[in-house]
Amino acid sequence: MSLRRGFKASANRLSLRLRRGQDCLPHAPIDLEIIAARLEIEIAPLSAFAEESPEAVQQLSIIDSEAFSATTIRFDTGKRIIIHNDSHHPLRQRSNLSHEISHILLGHPFTYPIDSTGCRNHDRDLEDEANWLGPAILISDEAALHIVRQGMDEQSASTHYGVSLPVLRMRINGSGARIRHSRSRYSN
Repeated sequence: MSLRRGFKASANRLSLRLRRGQDCLPHAPIDLEIIAARLEIEIAPLSAFAEESPEAVQQLSIIDSEAFSATTIRFDTGKRIIIHNDSHHPLRQRSNLSHEISHILLGHPFTYPIDSTGCRNHDRDLEDEANWLGPAILISDEAALHIVRQGMDEQSASTHYGVSLPVLRMRINGSGARIRHSRSRYSN
C-alpha cells in the first residue's frame, strides 16, 4: 500500500471531524448511518434486489459471496446508493460501508466496477486510500490509543467499535497506538 505523503494524518483528521459532527469524543465509536444520511447516501442491502434479480443475488450472496462486498452507484440526478453484501458478517458489512463512504468523502471519481471489456475497473491508488480511510473512520488514532491505554481485550474492543478483529489489529498497528502508549508511560 502506497499512500501519498500526509494522507494518513489527513484521514485521521477527517475521522475526528466526523466524530465531532456526531458530538462524539475523539475515541468514541461512530455511527455510519448518520454519516450516510448527512451525505444523502442511500444504503441498500444486496438482498433487497432478490425479487428483481434473483440469480445475481444468489450468485453474489450464496454461491460466491466473496466476489462482492459493496459498490456505490451514482445516478445522473446526483443520487448515490451504496449496495452492500448483507450476506457478510455484520462487522464486515460495517467495513464495507465505511470503505464506500470513504470513496465519497475523498471525492474519488465514480467508475463502473466492470469496464467495457468485461474486466474489473480498479484504481489501486484510490482503493488504497479507501482501504486506509475506511478503517480510520471506524477506529480513529485516538480510539486505537484509548483501546491500548484501557487495556481492552481484542474481543471487547471489536464489539465496542463494531469492527472485525483484522480491522481492529490493523488500526492498532497502523496508528502506532502501542508505541505511543509505551512512550507516554516512560515519559511520565
